Amino acid sequence: MIYLAAFFIPMLFLLIFEPSFINFAEKKRVYDKPSSRKIHTRLVPLWGGLGIWISVWAGLALLYFISDEVKLLLAANFSAVNGVFLGSLIILITGMADDRQAVSPTVKLLAQTIAVMMVLMYGVEITGFKIPFMNYVMFPRIVSIIITAIWMLAFTNVINLIDGVDGLACGISAIAAFTFSIVIIIEAAFGLLPGGSFFALLSLLLSGACLGFLYFNFPPAGVFLGDSGSLLLGFFLGIIAIQGMLKLTAAIALVIPIMVVALPIFDVVSAIIRRSRANVPIMRADSEHIHHKLLKGGWSSREVSLLMYNLTLILSIVAIMATIFSIKR
Repeated sequence: MIYLAAFFIPMLFLLIFEPSFINFAEKKRVYDKPSSRKIHTRLVPLWGGLGIWISVWAGLALLYFISDEVKLLLAANFSAVNGVFLGSLIILITGMADDRQAVSPTVKLLAQTIAVMMVLMYGVEITGFKIPFMNYVMFPRIVSIIITAIWMLAFTNVINLIDGVDGLACGISAIAAFTFSIVIIIEAAFGLLPGGSFFALLSLLLSGACLGFLYFNFPPAGVFLGDSGSLLLGFFLGIIAIQGMLKLTAAIALVIPIMVVALPIFDVVSAIIRRSRANVPIMRADSEHIHHKLLKGGWSSREVSLLMYNLTLILSIVAIMATIFSIKR
C-alpha cells in the first residue's frame, strides 16, 4: 500500500500544481528559445526540475506523517536521506541557474562534483563489485570515492544529454525509476538488500513525479525539463542504482542499472566518439544524436519518444528477468 501511495502522491501533486510552476517560470521569463538545432519554434518555459524535486520530497514527507513503516525506513537510512536531499538540492539550484542564464560547463561540473561529495559524506558510495567467477572485491576508500564520483557524474549527465525531444528524457527516467523499484523490491523480498526498501520507495516517488510531469512535457510540450530537471533525474537514478543495486554481492548488480539506461548510454558514448574524431569539444552540442537522426528521417517528436520508451521498456523487462534468474540460480 505504501508503495502505491509513493507512486501516486507525486504524480497527483504535479498534475495539480505543475501549472503553477509553469506560471512561475513564465513570470521569471525563464524560457528555452528556438534555435537552428532545436525543433520547437516558440518560447517554452523551463525549470521543470523544480516541480519534480518538490513533489518527490513533499511526497516523502507526507508518507512519513501517515506511515509508521516509512518512519522506520527513514530512521534506518537517515544518513543517506540527508545526503540525497542536500545533493539533489545542489543539482536543482545549479540547473535552475543554468536554465535562467547559461552557466559554463566547468562551473556546472564543479557544482555536480560538490553534490557528489555531499552524498559521499553521508555514506552513499560504491564500496566494491562482484566480479564473475571471483569473490566480492572491496575497494580501498580512495578508489571507492573515485568510482562513485565517475558513476554519479556519468548518470547525472547521460540523462541531460538525451533531453532533445519533448518527453524523451522524462519518459525514459520514469520507466528506469519504476524498473529500479521492482528490482529492489525483488532483492529485498529475498533478504539480499537490507534497508533497500527505502530506495524502492524513492524510485517510485521519482517515477510517479516523472509521469505527472510528462502530462505537460509530452509532445507538444508545454514545459521543458531544462537542466534543472534532466540533471536532477540523472542524479536521482545514479544514487538509486548505487544504494539499491550496486550494494549487492551478485555479479548481476552492475549489469542491471546499465541495461535499463542502455539507450541513453549508447547515445552519449557515440556522441563522445563522434566529437573526439571530429576534434571538437566533447560537451559541444550537435544534431547527430539518435533522436535527431530519427527526426531527420521523418519521424515526429511523439513517434521518436514512443519508440525510445518501448525500447527502454523491453530492456527493463530483460533486466527484471535477469534479476529473478540470478536470484533463483
